[in-house]
Amino acid sequence: MYTLSSNEFIKNPDIYLLPGITPETIETCSHLLQQNHENYHIFFNIQNGFHNHTTHNLLAALGLGASSHTLEHIYEKQKKIQQPIVPLHKKQDFDVNKCLGDDNYYHDYLEFFTKELNNEKYQGKIEDLIEDYLFNKDYLVLILGGAYHAFIHLGYALEFQSKVMAIEGLAMAAIDRVSVKDLLEHLNYNQTRDGDKTALDIIELIVNDQRFDDKVLYTDERPKTNKLLERGGGPLIAEYAQMWKPDLDDARRASILVNAAVIRPKKSPRLDFYLMHATTSSLFLNILVHSLKNKENQLKLMRAKFAVDLLYYVARGRPKLNLNYLCNEYQVSK
Repeated sequence: MYTLSSNEFIKNPDIYLLPGITPETIETCSHLLQQNHENYHIFFNIQNGFHNHTTHNLLAALGLGASSHTLEHIYEKQKKIQQPIVPLHKKQDFDVNKCLGDDNYYHDYLEFFTKELNNEKYQGKIEDLIEDYLFNKDYLVLILGGAYHAFIHLGYALEFQSKVMAIEGLAMAAIDRVSVKDLLEHLNYNQTRDGDKTALDIIELIVNDQRFDDKVLYTDERPKTNKLLERGGGPLIAEYAQMWKPDLDDARRASILVNAAVIRPKKSPRLDFYLMHATTSSLFLNILVHSLKNKENQLKLMRAKFAVDLLYYVARGRPKLNLNYLCNEYQVSK
């Protein structure tokens, strides 16, 4: 395996400004990231494509000031359920374009992107590697598949300036199975002007659009996005995504409210597992957008992310947002 040096796992000097972070905890976290990178697959349940969250847990805990002991405890707990990384295939058996969507080639994609990052074109700059693959090599649709996990991985890569997270994120995107292509291919990125509606305006329109009534069934296999797209939901959702006036704060606010504001009076709060990923991924939208040098690419990423947020919102039943109740009546239980 093409190895990375330990100082390539976390390189952002600004993280020392966060309370509780020390050289010791950064060293501990880097070591654990390296162990995970070298030993485990990106899926902990390969049959069902359930994602390995070890790195997300470690970096989130580090950012919150976790001690080395806590980081080690997280890793030891996580590694119990992980699957070993699959050995590399013979060079002639791996094709970077033909092996997309096949988790058996995760190790091969790791090797490929490690070499890519360090070649003359990118010279170790993760921002350049990410932008080129997203917008020149059609990886935008790939990082937004799989319930945003590759998107989140790349967000962590940029936040912590972690080469290993960038490599893993792109490799994960390459082999993930849940696709949003049938949605994003209907977006018109070259429209002459942006839409004029807010995210909440659009959500209200979608709630009342009867064209979606037969696109999602209660009996559909979760997360229901595949069936929604098979039944022609892609063009309808893209139609609404085109109406949106791109705004980072608006996108982030909406991704929170589709989770929090669906609570109902006299009912215990229940947050949706899939809409939760729309919320957590939005935390990285700002840093991903601002890492892009090209203004048009920034707008493409924002609109694509918003479209996928709408996809999950429709797939999860278009729950009504009880904004007035959330803001004025709901009281947190003591």
